[in-house]
Amino acid sequence: MRPALLRSAARALVGVAAVLAVASVLVFALVRVAPGDPVDRQLGQQGGVGLTRAEEARIRAERLAELGLDRPIPVQYAQWLGRMLTGDWGASYRTGQPVRTELLDRLPASLVLGAAGLGVALVLGTAAALLASRRPGGPADQAVRLGTLLAVAVPSFLLGTIALQVATAAHGYRIAGPASPDRLWLPALVLGIAVAPTMSRVLRASLIAERGRLYAVAAQARGSSAGRTLVRHVLRPALGPVLTLGGLAFASLVTGSIITEAVFTWPGIGGYAVEAIAAQDYPVVQAYVLLATAVVVLVNRGVDLVARIVDPRAGARAEAVA
Repeated sequence: MRPALLRSAARALVGVAAVLAVASVLVFALVRVAPGDPVDRQLGQQGGVGLTRAEEARIRAERLAELGLDRPIPVQYAQWLGRMLTGDWGASYRTGQPVRTELLDRLPASLVLGAAGLGVALVLGTAAALLASRRPGGPADQAVRLGTLLAVAVPSFLLGTIALQVATAAHGYRIAGPASPDRLWLPALVLGIAVAPTMSRVLRASLIAERGRLYAVAAQARGSSAGRTLVRHVLRPALGPVLTLGGLAFASLVTGSIITEAVFTWPGIGGYAVEAIAAQDYPVVQAYVLLATAVVVLVNRGVDLVARIVDPRAGARAEAVA
């Protein structure tokens, strides 16, 4: 492996560790400053019927000690971080089950949904960008730009609700159940439509810019057709910005499709995180944020590597800067 790649890999590992360290401090602090605490919520749900204030205070103190929430905040953080580093993500306050098991059991469903949504976005976005970039400012370009504007203006929860009602009425779409192909296509389509407009605009601008470069103009001057010039000379370097955007979109679809998962009752980590936030389930929220951060950072590093493979000029520029 080249020394430059080794240095880049080392910097990437240090960067990932630094980001996760900062994220661990922030999420631990933020969940602690939120109003209330999980013990108050649990006592409120149980009702405390027939208990005196002294008995409630005793039960609350015992529960705080049981969860380790009666210790100083720095001690709690150090103990939690030490367990995380050894692979022990704690137990859920609500279910009593290991957080690691519950999160990792739901992660594949979110990964599949994110990948399917990104695939739909790539197909729709690429088709729209190729159509619009053939003649900038023409009728097709104007129609695509109007369509993408309308798609961006529609909130994802509204689009998902309408699509769910139509699919349920017309095709008997099954809203409940495990993650399966017959349930995957509709939320993937909704996510893809939400992401495709931005992707198509970025690719359109990149295609137009690359077509105006000297090598593309020279290829057409030598008699290369527009399609051949696009495939052999323009498309590959134009994909760089789209790869970066696609990586960010995939990470956000996997870790942030909370509304879509809720609308379609998709058994991913998004809906699980929402329930944990509502219940102030500290171990779940903290582990979810760190997992989401790790996914985003690792995907971004992977996108950088793929971009260097697709367009070696990006790697040469990065090495020159380093």
